[in-house]
Amino acid sequence: MGEKSRKARVVIGMDAQEEEVGPTSVEQATALIRRAIVTAEYRPGERLKVADAARRFGFSAMPVREALRKLEGEGLVAILPNRGAVIRPIDEKFLKDVYEVRTALETLAVQRLMPRITLAMLDELSALQAAHAAAVERADLEEIIMANRALHTRLFELAGNAEATRLFELGWELIYALRRRLGYGPNRLASVIEEHRLLVDALRRHDFAACAAILRMHNTAGMEDMIASLAGE
Repeated sequence: MGEKSRKARVVIGMDAQEEEVGPTSVEQATALIRRAIVTAEYRPGERLKVADAARRFGFSAMPVREALRKLEGEGLVAILPNRGAVIRPIDEKFLKDVYEVRTALETLAVQRLMPRITLAMLDELSALQAAHAAAVERADLEEIIMANRALHTRLFELAGNAEATRLFELGWELIYALRRRLGYGPNRLASVIEEHRLLVDALRRHDFAACAAILRMHNTAGMEDMIASLAGE
């Protein structure tokens, strides 16, 4: 990736100690192994041995095994008989599949939310949209990503489908790790702000067809931005 292109993206560095991890050893191991996969320290097709990973990241075998099961659920590894965990590629096909599922889940959430939405809910979503826009203005990538997460997660919570929320959160950790690595392309964040605004406005009008179209546009643009980032590295 050329220097000019690198400067055109919103990116933060990631050193060995920077990854925020959860309070348990399984969550820590999951976060560290996920980052190693996303940053290509582990290569597609490579076998990830529990004993090797435990030594590398400073854990016992048990949390590493549990971490690999969690990462299998995210689609980052495949656990094969007699081979253990094998790294799956993060490529265009993988990202298209991830974003296709995200679009379907968010469309379901909006469909469920629409009949029960209240002014208080709309005000809350508007505030979260404004918080994301303010984070973009401050150019703080971590804050931008987390504000984006807060808006989308709250949409699921208000819709009231716990299983859809769980599946969305499962895919979110991967997107979070990739965004920290890749940042956003030129003008993408300005578009995200506008897409969020359009979505809240469509919810306010109780226009499900518009919401569905905006979500497809939003996720397709996000996917294309991420694919372009991977190709440009």
